Amino acid sequence: MLLAELLLLTFLLFDYGKSTEITFKNVNFQGYRMFTPKFRPTILSGNNLKDYLPNKDFDTLEFVDQVIPVLYENSIADIEHLNELIIESSNVREIRPGAFKNLPHLNRISLKVNKLERIENGVFNNLQLHTLDLSHNQITNVYPHAFDDMRHIYYINLAYNNISKWDPSWFKNTPELSILFMKNNLIEELPERSFQNLRIKNIKIRNLNLIFSNNKISKIHPKAFVDLKRINQLVLTNNLLEKFDKEILQNVVVNDLRLNNNSIQCFEENALDTIFRGQSVYIEFNPFDCECLKILQKWAKNNNNKYLGINEIKCDDDDEEEPDVIEIENVVWDNTLSVNRITLVLPRKN
Repeated sequence: MLLAELLLLTFLLFDYGKSTEITFKNVNFQGYRMFTPKFRPTILSGNNLKDYLPNKDFDTLEFVDQVIPVLYENSIADIEHLNELIIESSNVREIRPGAFKNLPHLNRISLKVNKLERIENGVFNNLQLHTLDLSHNQITNVYPHAFDDMRHIYYINLAYNNISKWDPSWFKNTPELSILFMKNNLIEELPERSFQNLRIKNIKIRNLNLIFSNNKISKIHPKAFVDLKRINQLVLTNNLLEKFDKEILQNVVVNDLRLNNNSIQCFEENALDTIFRGQSVYIEFNPFDCECLKILQKWAKNNNNKYLGINEIKCDDDDEEEPDVIEIENVVWDNTLSVNRITLVLPRKN
């Protein structure tokens, strides 16, 4: 008798746990076809989105300003014609592995402006996406294989999150990934072989853009980029770099390099040909002293006046001439102020 009661209690608890896994409760969403609104149903309570889709032609589903705390397994599955899924500003804090299944034509997901704190393995793997937007969340933890086997992914946006550690194991088997937005996170270091999984044999296939502005990067391993041969854009603006050694870009050509707004004191003179060999270089708003500025400006002049963002900056000791001094004696001003001598120092002419 006691055993039967325990079994019944276990069943009830299990059944209750399952029944609480409701993804959609009092949720409105909108369907579009070629940017034209087609339907706007309400889901009072349900877990599988497919069950609430009207028999109308559509390519986009949009949830905005809803309350969807958890996307449970199979919640968005078996929707053949779905091309774009937008779930924004909807308080999503968790996505369970298997939430997205059998979506053969889905190529874009936007989950921006939610409350996600982690991205687990098994959520996005093997999807046919080319665009994934996870910006403006609270992500601190990205599992090592969270973005593996996304063979058609081209653009991933993880900007405006709380990611503090870069994991070189990310992005395995993502041969088309070309644009990676990591700006406005808390990353402190780019370790050795940071981009080992973005290496491909034919560099003409990928036009790689790595956006790391507004992080806390103070250290870049000399071999952080060793697996890459060419980067179209490398943006490290507004970080905490105090130096940028020649070895970092020894074997990689960066077409557009942005190191402005850091704490770089200077660059080694014999490293400039290596670091600045791309078409565009921006290094302004670093604390260069006059000696450093002269080295950099001389290099720019010798390289067809290449623009570095500091070409027109003048140092305090640029002019060797003494300022003009004019002395005026016996000045009376409004009959109240008497001055025997005033010395005027005129500014030097540029």
